[in-house]
Amino acid sequence: MLTACASTEPAQDMSDFDPIEPVNRVVHGVNGAVDFMVLYPAAMWYRDIAPEPVKTSVASFVRNLNEPLNSLNALLQGDPDQAAASFQRFIMNSTLGFLGFNDVAADFGIPYRREDFGQTLAHYGVGAGPYIVLPLIGPSNLRDSVGLGVDYVANPLTWGARNSDTAEALYLGSIGVSALHYRYATVNQLNELQKSSIDYYAALRSLYRQQRNTLIRNGAPAPASAVEDESAEFSFDDAVEAASQ
Repeated sequence: MLTACASTEPAQDMSDFDPIEPVNRVVHGVNGAVDFMVLYPAAMWYRDIAPEPVKTSVASFVRNLNEPLNSLNALLQGDPDQAAASFQRFIMNSTLGFLGFNDVAADFGIPYRREDFGQTLAHYGVGAGPYIVLPLIGPSNLRDSVGLGVDYVANPLTWGARNSDTAEALYLGSIGVSALHYRYATVNQLNELQKSSIDYYAALRSLYRQQRNTLIRNGAPAPASAVEDESAEFSFDDAVEAASQ
């Protein structure tokens, strides 16, 4: 649980601050082209071909890869109970759950909760900063981009990848599997968003802000001043979770 002194988001919301929008739109377009040629067809193939038990196992495997960072960031946020829960999930699912392909921890009443260093920075009041579209990654902001880099360096899974060609191949393979599942899980939502939006870029930027605010609050209701703005809130993580059922 969050400590009383922590801030879930600075008073001034800078998440839609987009001073390099022309550059971001170019990167957004390139990412869209890569998605159209590679990720989207792969996700559609995966959706239509893979049996549901396989999809469920892959979803569990992808979540399990995040658990070391979930535990570390929960600890940095002053939440030792959640840090212990995430670590316990990792141990249980990596052993009893056969490398995480079966979420046995959930069966024991230990739910998954995502934490990352971007959330940790927000927990201590660091503002989102300017909106950034990262090549091949997509929507982000300055705070979350820094968080992404810190998480990469701190991730125990990358330590072995730097010291072994085999471990590096396995690590890169896990990234590919994660990207495939994430894209599959959001196919319907992103298709609907693209069809219904006058400006898909702006709509995606808004939804990214909403998703990050939800994660920072750990699912708690939005402050009264933000309810109207986030009434139609969509969470990519909820979509991924729903696709795993």
